[in-house]
Amino acid sequence: MTVDGPCTRPSEFSEITADEASRIVIQAPAKHCALDPAPTWLIKHLLPLLANTLANIRNSTFQEGLFPDILKQAVVRPRLKNPGLNTNDPSSYRPISNLCFVSKVVVERAVVARLTAHTELQRLFPCCQSAYIRKQHSTETADVVHDEIVKSVGSGDVCALLLLDLGAAFATVDHHTLLQVLASRFGLADRALHWCESYLSL
Repeated sequence: MTVDGPCTRPSEFSEITADEASRIVIQAPAKHCALDPAPTWLIKHLLPLLANTLANIRNSTFQEGLFPDILKQAVVRPRLKNPGLNTNDPSSYRPISNLCFVSKVVVERAVVARLTAHTELQRLFPCCQSAYIRKQHSTETADVVHDEIVKSVGSGDVCALLLLDLGAAFATVDHHTLLQVLASRFGLADRALHWCESYLSL
């Protein structure tokens, strides 16, 4: 990410090289959506020819500060929440959105990598927060913390553990509030913030 001055406010996402594009595609699962013009296995097979094009697509969205509407299209399918639920009750299902490969993998993962690097470099997450793609802060780490709390309580000490499930955050968090937090707490500005706003808009 590009940083403006000593206050470290990222104003734009740094460009992506063909090598980074290749690494992201190689590491992606071999899944594809009905909206994809070609299956993922074929994209991986032709990666030496496509890497520059994929990088240019992502860099164009970053330079414009816009997430293209065409990449927001999805195939939405209902999926049963639990096997034992009534299959005739619409509330037993949750919508699953299948995005095209370029959107889900090529663009989103590049942004996640840049936002994660920024938040870790600036230490913007609480040191004890676990999960949510944080290195050395997995859910397994959270279980270890829980075990330590159980031991402390057993010894007569007073402890507290705060657990927050953000599994449905995208659908439940107010996007305007989220953008305010990205600007005020995480320091995003200009094209970087505009890109996030465009990504969240319908």
